[in-house]
Amino acid sequence: MKKNAKITDYFLKVSEKMNNNPILISIRRGFVFVMPVVLVGSMALVILSLPIPAYQNFMATLLGNKWARIFLYVRDGTFNIFSLLIVIAISYSYVVESGERNSFRVSPLIAAIVSLCSFVAISGMSTETFKLANFGVTGLFMAITVAIISSMLFLKLSSLKFLNIKAFSNGANSDFSLAINSFFPAIIIIAFFAILNYLLITFFGIANIQSFISESITDLFSNIQSPFWSGILFISLIHIFWFLGMHGSNILEPVAQSIFIPALATNQLMLELGQAPTEIFTKTFFDVFVLMGGCGAVLSLIMAILIVDKNKSQRQLVKISLIPVLFNINELIIFGIPIVLNPVYIIPFIFVPVILTVFSYLLIWIGLVPYTTHLVEWTTPIFLSGYVATGSIKGSILQLFNLTFGTLLYIPFVKLGRIVSDKQGKDNLQRLITAYRLCEESGQCSTLLSRNDVIGNIARLLAADLEEDLQNNKLTLFYQPQVDYAGNITGVEALLRWQHEYYGYIYPPLVIALAEESQIIDKLGYWIVETACSELENLAALGCDNLIMSINISVMQLENEFLVETLDQIAKDHHVRHNNLEIEITEQLALSNNPDIIERIKSIKKHGFRLALDDYGKGHSSLVYIKEYDFDTIKIDGSLVQEILNNNNCGNIISSIVFLAESLHCLVIAEYVENEAQRNALHHLRCDYYQGYFFSEPLPENDLIKYLQSEKRNK
Repeated sequence: MKKNAKITDYFLKVSEKMNNNPILISIRRGFVFVMPVVLVGSMALVILSLPIPAYQNFMATLLGNKWARIFLYVRDGTFNIFSLLIVIAISYSYVVESGERNSFRVSPLIAAIVSLCSFVAISGMSTETFKLANFGVTGLFMAITVAIISSMLFLKLSSLKFLNIKAFSNGANSDFSLAINSFFPAIIIIAFFAILNYLLITFFGIANIQSFISESITDLFSNIQSPFWSGILFISLIHIFWFLGMHGSNILEPVAQSIFIPALATNQLMLELGQAPTEIFTKTFFDVFVLMGGCGAVLSLIMAILIVDKNKSQRQLVKISLIPVLFNINELIIFGIPIVLNPVYIIPFIFVPVILTVFSYLLIWIGLVPYTTHLVEWTTPIFLSGYVATGSIKGSILQLFNLTFGTLLYIPFVKLGRIVSDKQGKDNLQRLITAYRLCEESGQCSTLLSRNDVIGNIARLLAADLEEDLQNNKLTLFYQPQVDYAGNITGVEALLRWQHEYYGYIYPPLVIALAEESQIIDKLGYWIVETACSELENLAALGCDNLIMSINISVMQLENEFLVETLDQIAKDHHVRHNNLEIEITEQLALSNNPDIIERIKSIKKHGFRLALDDYGKGHSSLVYIKEYDFDTIKIDGSLVQEILNNNNCGNIISSIVFLAESLHCLVIAEYVENEAQRNALHHLRCDYYQGYFFSEPLPENDLIKYLQSEKRNK
């Protein structure tokens, strides 16, 4: 167990370091941003190139002989401008990430535009050697490099005050100021890349830097004498790039075009000459026998997850991704699990494809499986692709074996990944709770769902799970008794409890905050009222018909114009007397200047419901709203009760509240009473109604009934 804990902690530390690197984060986020474009382009290729003659004939009959042009145009609008899109996405992500860390005030959109201009400037569009393909997948490595360097320069230059232009006018907005301040940084950066391009051409004879990079990478592979080691290096580099968040297949596309696609042509030529094929490693070989489900043999990973991982969200992601993965489109899995920058998966993600490469090579070399001799588009599904590529069912059988073998290799890492993910999730949950409590203490509204960090990620996950569990009636209410000095139970407060499937009970105020921010607070609020009234109806049937049920209402619920009418209808549906239902509002709500909220609070009272002021003494306590709303109950804030034995001022404040409440004929309840000494001190101050752990912790429905019955027998 200790060894497993050490391994888990190690992977957590490595993961945290990698996920705190702004460059790697920006690259990963940039590829996530363009994922819809990748999916669209990939699906267009699937439709275009499915190697089934009957299908091709059907499409030609349905759309005409030139039907393929539609999807070629889609490819032009996706993969053929992929580098341009990546420049914008990564640059934007880097500036946003750096701005969140260092409070920079620059426009990420302007920075992205400058990076795009820089990329075009260094690409040399006006030179004779320029190729439009440089803006597609072949220019990806250069696009990533320019995006990062340009963004770094933009942030640095924008921070230099002497480069800022102060231009303000009454009619100008903040965007105008940001644009003007970006003038000199933009000039310097674009000029830098243009001059760099000029110097490369003039002094080094490099007319096209992207072609130079592609040729250099290709030369590296060409200089490797052994085709076997060339293939191993190729498949390894693809997955190393992918692990870092870069599209490895696209970055090494020049290698595939110059070495492994011609290798397939060689095999085809040998067949035409009546001779045996000679090249084992072809691009089709890798697409068919190694990259099953896309890079990393992701189809094997999916099978492993379905076999051993019981996590609901993970399995849901797999189910959503399964159909695209069958066509070797796996970005949803790569960035969804994620594989990228996830140290748990670095070993299987790189070495499973390498092992499958070696194994498939050996089987073809010894003659058990035919050579690949037919071009198969990379989007062709498994088993069909194996058969078409080799012209034999043996190709499909090898795919089945590789799929099974890859699954077995992935299983232990999936198990380890679940342990690490759960530990990481719990740590992130604590960060979320801490962040929310800081918002509570400062009195600021929380914006948790819009954050672009781990706190935002866990908040969005919890918000989605909360909505689903609310829909499936998986939330519960606990009830904390309220008693008088003699021990008589006078009422109960309904308290929301949410036991998450993996994280256990979630901090209740955070649950409410997530419900408010995700716009499901009305639905949640009505569920609470409905459940509480149903419980009150059940208690009345058991002879506890004089209990008062207290329910908390949030500010967003009070903004709903149908709130009071809905409360009234729910109470009637459950045969609950209105004066048995008490609506609690906080001081912040009572202090609201919103006329609609003020009127709604008064309407609650007019409809016969009881009205309670919660946490009195916590904030800017005022006598005005006590008179304004005609409260039935005032609940003293727990912070005063907790200090009553050690702080005379707390006792004086409580005494004043009790005196005020008596004069207004209000009931006073002290919250957070945890011991007999506190109760006696409160009694000495004429406060004789209490709520707290000294009497009872919040109880689930069945335990509440047992508690009430026990108290009744004791009387």
